Amino acid sequence: MIAQALTSRADEELVRGILQAAGPRGASHEDFVEAGLARDYIATLRHLVDDCGLRIRVDFTTGQARWALVTDAARRLRAA
Repeated sequence: MIAQALTSRADEELVRGILQAAGPRGASHEDFVEAGLARDYIATLRHLVDDCGLRIRVDFTTGQARWALVTDAARRLRAA
């Protein structure tokens, strides 16, 4: 079964909203759980990246995974 079949438009909108609200600090597992996406957010993240071209960075420096949207500013810094 493909990830797209497991995700819904509502899940996509929730995940995007959580990532936008989290800003550069990134969203944690708990942020997704509190939004009611405990079971589905990983499949939705994968679908948004693989199928929709969304750019997300993952940071493990706090000891737990945090997901954040890659902004144009971050892309320019990386290119420099």
